[in-house]
Amino acid sequence: MTLVNTRAAFETAIKDAVSDSDPTVTVVFDNTPFNQPGIRKKYVMVSVDFTQSTNQTQGAAQDYYAGTITCGVMTPKNKGTAAAAKIAESIIDGLTSVNSSTYTDTFSVTPRVSQIAGPTSVSTERESHFMSVVSCSFTANAK
Repeated sequence: MTLVNTRAAFETAIKDAVSDSDPTVTVVFDNTPFNQPGIRKKYVMVSVDFTQSTNQTQGAAQDYYAGTITCGVMTPKNKGTAAAAKIAESIIDGLTSVNSSTYTDTFSVTPRVSQIAGPTSVSTERESHFMSVVSCSFTANAK
C-alpha cells in the first residue's frame, strides 16, 4: 500500500460522485496545479492530509494511514445555497461510497471514512464565490 494509492482511492470516489451529479463542476486536488475558474463557475477544492502512516504493534510496523479530507465547495456568490448543497451532497455520497459493501477496492487500500462534518458555510465579502466546507477523517489499511 502506498500513500499514492490511498489518496487516489478517495480522490476517485469524490471526483466520480461529483461528476455524476453535475459534470459542469470542476474538481481540483491539492497536489495538482490549479487556476481559479471564472466567477460564474462551480468548483471543488479537495485536500487530503495524512496524520498517521504506520501502526506500531509488537514487531514490525504495519502500514496504516489516517488523516483528514477537506472539500471546499465554491459556487457563484449571491445565487443562493442550493447549488452548494447539491455539490456537498454528491461529495458526501462519494466519501461514504468507500464504506459500502459493494465498493470495489481497485487501489488495494481498504479506504474508510468516519463522521462527515458539514457543509459549513464560509462567507467573505470580497470573494467572488460562496464557499462551504465538507470534511471527514479517514483510514486505510494494507492488504
